Amino acid sequence: MHDAKLVFPDYCHQQAMETFVKELRNHDHEGLNGVGFYESYENDFVSWIQKEKQMHLGIHMDEGLVPGTTFLYMLDDEIVGSINIRHCLNEELLRHGGHIGYSIHPSYRRQGHATRMLQEALKYCKQWDIFPVLVTCHKDNIASRKTIEKCGGKFENQCDDILRFWIGGKENERF
Repeated sequence: MHDAKLVFPDYCHQQAMETFVKELRNHDHEGLNGVGFYESYENDFVSWIQKEKQMHLGIHMDEGLVPGTTFLYMLDDEIVGSINIRHCLNEELLRHGGHIGYSIHPSYRRQGHATRMLQEALKYCKQWDIFPVLVTCHKDNIASRKTIEKCGGKFENQCDDILRFWIGGKENERF
């Protein structure tokens, strides 16, 4: 078995993506995180791939959206997780969403994949001058909080039910 790696979603990932999303929905009740606009294009995979390319390039975007890049965290042909990097923040993302959203397949949780996936995504953030990085999680999501802290997240505050952490900056060059 090879190490998991971040890849851009492509047409060949349709079956793996359908399986991944089905498993997330069977285990989680708070919606899908880190899958970009998949829910909007679920019945049209080709259009989803096209939308993700447009979002990555920051073109043909609806008002109120910011450019973002979705990656799949793949282990062989299976999706272990997904992560979305927002290239900049608007007011809503500054309060609740942050630069990064992610999900891990239920079968791969508690194995360190979220930490490794976030660490890999942070390398892209640094390369793309998205620095420092705001990562948020729900106050009850202890696993996500631990992942963020393992990756250098420094707690700033709580906004509604959302915990806000900053990674990177002068005091923290971990990624």
